[in-house]
Amino acid sequence: MEETRSQPRLADALSKQLLLKGLLAYSAFGACQVLYRLLRGWRESLRMRDMLADIPASKGNEAPMSWVKEMRKNFHRANDWRYEICEGMPICKNVGFRWNPGGFQVICGEPDMVRHFLKDAFDTYTKGVPSGENPFFIYFQEFLGDGIFTVRHGLGSDDDGKAWTQMRKISAQIFNRKNFNSLMQDVFVEKAESLRSFLSRPEVQKEPVDLQMGFFNFTMDSIMKIFFGEDSSTVMGKQNRYGEAFDNAQGAMRQHMVKSISFNLIASTFLPWPFSSPSGGGLARMLWDATSPTYREFTSELAVIHDEADRLVKECLADPKFETRRDLLALFLQAQKEIKFTTQFVKDMVLNLIIAGRDTTACLLSWMFYEISRDPEVQKRLHDEIDRKSPAGTSMDLKSLSHNELPYLHAVIYETLRLWPPVPVDSKVAFADDVLPGGWKVPRGTTLVFCPLVEDVGWKEARSHTTFKASACCGCDIDFAVLWYNMGRDPVRYPDPLAFKPERWIPFTAPPHHEFPVFQAGPRICLGMDMAIFEAKIAAVELLRHLRFELKAGQSITYGTKITMNVKSGDKEELLVWVKKR
Repeated sequence: MEETRSQPRLADALSKQLLLKGLLAYSAFGACQVLYRLLRGWRESLRMRDMLADIPASKGNEAPMSWVKEMRKNFHRANDWRYEICEGMPICKNVGFRWNPGGFQVICGEPDMVRHFLKDAFDTYTKGVPSGENPFFIYFQEFLGDGIFTVRHGLGSDDDGKAWTQMRKISAQIFNRKNFNSLMQDVFVEKAESLRSFLSRPEVQKEPVDLQMGFFNFTMDSIMKIFFGEDSSTVMGKQNRYGEAFDNAQGAMRQHMVKSISFNLIASTFLPWPFSSPSGGGLARMLWDATSPTYREFTSELAVIHDEADRLVKECLADPKFETRRDLLALFLQAQKEIKFTTQFVKDMVLNLIIAGRDTTACLLSWMFYEISRDPEVQKRLHDEIDRKSPAGTSMDLKSLSHNELPYLHAVIYETLRLWPPVPVDSKVAFADDVLPGGWKVPRGTTLVFCPLVEDVGWKEARSHTTFKASACCGCDIDFAVLWYNMGRDPVRYPDPLAFKPERWIPFTAPPHHEFPVFQAGPRICLGMDMAIFEAKIAAVELLRHLRFELKAGQSITYGTKITMNVKSGDKEELLVWVKKR
């Protein structure tokens, strides 16, 4: 009897001993893993600090990872902050942790440096690998999948850049002259006429209209037709779930990404498996993401994007005219027969091109009409040129809209791109040790951020107050925070760089891409560059043939917090403009 009672106690004791031994073993394993990471990270971090020793730290960010705290604090004015920490320095650095090689950045803006890592050393610099050391790319990858903005090439790729090359090759098929003068021309004209018709309604002209929303709807409708073969009409007020979800997802992703930098770097070093992993995953990050309202919003909107993408793919494949369709989605699905990539790959690729094809052109048009609506003289010169060269009733094509035919319109577009680049900042990761022009050493694993070449030429006087009167005619307060983070503000190259002067582009000479990297440079040059300018010209001509614009007084104009540079008025991303018939 006594023996029978002792058996459960013995089993219980053995279970506790096994549990204790298991915990001790896991503790030893965890301690060894963390110690290994610390030693490895410290050694790599020390190597990076030594190689970067000659590059000065950005202002106020000498301490390791101090820049992350400042970036979070200045998230709503990120471009102001980048200017302030780099003022007067053609190259500077942000220092990472002493025990982790992640977080090291080199910020540069001289044209020869940009040419070096976008062209001359193309294979060395590409997008980073999603990991605990590169937390930015974890969320970019989750949002954009394996598209053109996330897939790697050169030394950073697993396939010698084949996927990246295939994406470029297939995408290039749609950007040919035949499509410009047929499919694209017809779509852009049709959608521009719809926007003009909407803005011409008497009820619309009774109140200031959000012109930026109009441009985003115009470009979304155009892209849905050209990229997906679907005819949408958001310009006229119809809902587009894909576009709405896309906007909401990228806004939530950006907020969550910035909040998560320090956590991901710390967790990937100090928490053992399964709480963290080298890829940046693990239970800790799962819990961190799950408890974040912005992350939940992000995943909810991402689910809508995937549902809509599934629908578009299914409808495209079921189309009896599928084999003869020339929209971008159809081109990729047709190529699946020869190039064995997945349907998810196709959806990711087209999603990436939404950013390139919709947001960038909409931002260009928004800032362009901001300048037009606050400067009556610029608007009058555009009206006069269009009335002479491209009046209502005449067709619009590549030749009739060229810089030779409409030089002032072309100049206004380039001056807008100079002052208000749709994508204000970009970055690449070095996958091998390198030396930049000027002898600056860059260690493997460093993130290169290309921002403006900022020079302290007459700027402190302009910075003596934060807002300026836009013009006497509109009385609108304008926050000039955004005016310094484009390389086009080099006062040596562009005298009086803060002024909007289209005349500086007449006669037009195309600037070298590494000096004017709005459309990237080298092998990465934007495939849709000509399409974007063509689309913007058609929209501008159609609207200016019939309408005049005046900026609503009292707005405080700045920029939003998305990947692309939206116009923001107060706490809303909008551009309120009075629209009147001519």
